[in-house]
Amino acid sequence: MVPAGWRTTGAAAGSGPDVRPSTELRLVPVAACAWAGAAAAVRVPGTLTLLAALASAALLVLCLLAAWRNPRPGVRRRASAVLAPLAVLVLIASSAGSAAVARTAGAAGEAVADGASITGEFTARGDARAAAVDRFSGKPRYLLEAEMNSFTRRGERSAARLPVLIIGDESYAGIHLGDTLVTAGKLSATEPGDRSAALLRASRAPAVNPSDGLQGLATDLRTGFAQRSTLLGATDAAGLLPGMVLGDRSTAAPDLSTAMQDTGLTHLTAVSGANCSYLLAFIFLVSRLVRLPRGWAATAAVAALACFVLVVRPDASVLRAAVMGSIGTVAVLTGRGKVPAALLCLCATVLLVVDPWLSGSYAFILSVCATAGLIFLGPRLTAALARFLPRPVAVLTAVPLAAQVACAPVLVLLQPNLPAYSLPANIAAAPVVPFVTIAGMAAVVLGHLAPPLDYPLLAAAGAGAGWVAGVARFFAQAPGALLPWLPGPAGAGLMAAAAAILTVCIVRTGQSSERTRADAGAPAGPLRKHGLLFRRWTTVFLSLVLASLAAVALAAGWRLIVPAPGPPKDWLAAACDVGQGDALAVRTGPRSAILIDAGPDPSALDECLDRLDIDTLDLLVISHLHTDHYAGGPAAGDGREVRALAYSSAESGVPEEIAGLGRELAVKPERLGTGMNGIIGGVRWKVLWPQADAALPAPPGMSENDASAVLLISSGGLNFLFTGDLEEEAALKMLRASPELRTETVHVLKVAHHGARNSGPVLPDELRPLLALISVGKENTYGHPAPETLKSLELAGSQVARTDLLGSFFLHIDDGKLLVSGLGSGW
Repeated sequence: MVPAGWRTTGAAAGSGPDVRPSTELRLVPVAACAWAGAAAAVRVPGTLTLLAALASAALLVLCLLAAWRNPRPGVRRRASAVLAPLAVLVLIASSAGSAAVARTAGAAGEAVADGASITGEFTARGDARAAAVDRFSGKPRYLLEAEMNSFTRRGERSAARLPVLIIGDESYAGIHLGDTLVTAGKLSATEPGDRSAALLRASRAPAVNPSDGLQGLATDLRTGFAQRSTLLGATDAAGLLPGMVLGDRSTAAPDLSTAMQDTGLTHLTAVSGANCSYLLAFIFLVSRLVRLPRGWAATAAVAALACFVLVVRPDASVLRAAVMGSIGTVAVLTGRGKVPAALLCLCATVLLVVDPWLSGSYAFILSVCATAGLIFLGPRLTAALARFLPRPVAVLTAVPLAAQVACAPVLVLLQPNLPAYSLPANIAAAPVVPFVTIAGMAAVVLGHLAPPLDYPLLAAAGAGAGWVAGVARFFAQAPGALLPWLPGPAGAGLMAAAAAILTVCIVRTGQSSERTRADAGAPAGPLRKHGLLFRRWTTVFLSLVLASLAAVALAAGWRLIVPAPGPPKDWLAAACDVGQGDALAVRTGPRSAILIDAGPDPSALDECLDRLDIDTLDLLVISHLHTDHYAGGPAAGDGREVRALAYSSAESGVPEEIAGLGRELAVKPERLGTGMNGIIGGVRWKVLWPQADAALPAPPGMSENDASAVLLISSGGLNFLFTGDLEEEAALKMLRASPELRTETVHVLKVAHHGARNSGPVLPDELRPLLALISVGKENTYGHPAPETLKSLELAGSQVARTDLLGSFFLHIDDGKLLVSGLGSGW
């Protein structure tokens, strides 16, 4: 059977059919205009978007009149070419503009603009998902996308229809799509382009009314299958199976999720067109086996797909996968060639018209890229590889390769690393995926109707999921599993160029091989056939061996050939990107440093210290006891010597967190107090705050933030002030108690509390540093750094360097100038 979108033509005798891809590209410009228009429309004010819609509509009318009045074919052809893009732009601009105006209008828009505290009624638009733990309490947090139906402010109730992202504690974990809830909290505006019009930081547990009807049944099926999967025991299979069958990743162990990501297998836990195709084909073929007419069989397959989408959750990527999977499957089953490229463009365009905010969704972008790769590259790669590999092996290799080549430029924007073993891992996992999908879905239904009878199917699907988990762990632990790559747009551009070159080389190799075979084509006798078969399998075996050796050699030698970028030998200080937290280093020697705070993530700290080439920490300072400052501490001693540990806290005695860290690092912790000082490798340090000696805690009633250790450090002719999470009132007291800050210039200020509003303008106003460092998590939910903080730094004349924008960066002096450079790209 020839896959949809391919055409069969005549070929030379003995060479088999010539299968070449057939694509329809006329809708590509329309989809490109839709994407560009949607991306722009959701980022500008609604009134401007509506004006753009009117202008596009006027231009559309002019083109229609030109095509209708002018009989010349050339004019009509040119006018017709722009009709579809203009019509799409009109629809998208109208949709996005009217939604944007509605967001800011009325009582709801006023409440968001004012940052009001409200009590509201909401409808969940998805399942609650886990977020980063609260950096103060260490407790879990959850994010919930919802629509606000009404709210009460200052005793006045108002109707609303506003998309809101709710940030709550563990009491929000059990909320599912379609549930209604009542909760209270403070509203704040989101950035332009965000799907949600506002954030609501919940201040209390929700009162939840579970959904009923079809959505309630779908939730029961999801939660029931996750619970039934636990019958497989505390195994990788039990954690991975709900993800592979229903896209529910919440049950997978964190280390398994990391292994799946590091080996390029994460897509198996997200619903794709392949899952939809497997289900459609299975239901259709079974229906035909029991002699249902073709029409009824197709109806049963589509009904099963609709139920599957409802259970999985009908978000945009799932709908795209369902549409494309059903189109492709119907084309193959009916034996009629289709134009999947045009259908992909049409599908993407319609979804962008309905929801313009999809233009910025990485999940949707990757979904479209993967499908485009399969459509444009899959057939060509298969045809090329099939000339020197058996066709099943060629298909098995071409499918993941095509998807990865298409998605790679986007993936490196999310994580600038290359999974070295992604291709062999996908090839090893692919054969069991259809079986896991079908057996798993059967277990979902049977587990709801007759729970004891689903165990054989559950165990069988679990065996396949266990195989996939084993593949992920095996390749994740192989040498050089992750290779460094340039971050940002430069890395994406380089990856796109590399992907294009790779594709061209493979296709041209296949074409050259085909020409050679055609030139030699002569009828083959039995001995010649056996010889060709032997040589063919020998070629396959040697190709696999050589490919494996090349992958291992590349993984082992990559860091020698292209070493990870690092700082120059004379760097002075560095800020590690550890997410929403602090970790800053001041260099004391060729491979030694003082580390102020350790961030929340041990792996991020360990990677940063490795890239700084630090093997000795002369002093580790924990400014105060919040998890975003101390939780990464154990990584400081991972392959490094920590010679001293100092801390500050509002708690009396030695806090257990610090005592445990001291035991792990094999050093005795010492409390910091005003006036403590020292010199390490020419670097001078002095403690300016809190006002306590080393034997006593901070004054009674002081908050943990205000108990932050403040250090003045001098190195390379520059003065650095590290302020922890000191808030404004305590900062003013610290200034009054620190005469050295009135006599010495502070060149570099570490902005307190990640640039939060409560850090205040007092330090920038008084110190007027040349450079301000802000250690803050990218797209954090706290709104850090606050606009007021950035404004105060601007008024003070300070340049600002932020980890959320630069990643990890370091400071150095070049030609008498203080420079900031990223650990991967200059700034």
